[in-house]
Amino acid sequence: ARDLSHPLRVVTPTLDGDVLRVLAQAEAEFTPPEVHRVLGAYSVFGIRKTLVRLTSQGIVLQRSAGNARLYMLNRSHLAAPAIIELAAMKEQLLARLRSQLHRWEVSCTSAALFGSAARGDMSIDSDIDLFIVRPRSVELGNDLWMRQLFDLSRSVRGWTGNDANILEYGETERDASVQDPVLSSIAEEGIVLHGDTRTLQHWIGNAGTE
Repeated sequence: ARDLSHPLRVVTPTLDGDVLRVLAQAEAEFTPPEVHRVLGAYSVFGIRKTLVRLTSQGIVLQRSAGNARLYMLNRSHLAAPAIIELAAMKEQLLARLRSQLHRWEVSCTSAALFGSAARGDMSIDSDIDLFIVRPRSVELGNDLWMRQLFDLSRSVRGWTGNDANILEYGETERDASVQDPVLSSIAEEGIVLHGDTRTLQHWIGNAGTE
């Protein structure tokens, strides 16, 4: 994946991929300015040219409504399922992470995706940041626990091409070396992968206290 914010760049580095992502993520019609607002980048002129080109290839449908031209993904096209699946790459990553964590023999207390992958502003050099709370019943360095973390890191690399950056805390640990802004960002922007939001936020809220 490398960049979950622009998932179709794995097959095309051009504007085409970003435009197709917008169309694939909503069963709706868009004008070029609307696509521009969703992307927050590129020019309306460039987006319009891309939409015209994609329409000529049959993957995008176009119709006129007054003076406006509306575009939508042609979901009957043979290529549409692949495009839709690529556009949902972040959701697929979340599903795989949750599935692997659910299968752990030694379950974690909480886990969350945070950082640029959670916010949606990754670059190709970004890590996949994971926050994991080790249960109090598991000692630091436990062989099975460490193997689970290693397997998770290896899986993330295989799934995305990005390195996993795992921030691990023991349930009863209060590590002053982790600054409050990091924990605050996890509480505010983190996507829960295991456990529930209330448990995660309660733990983070109590970090740094006795």
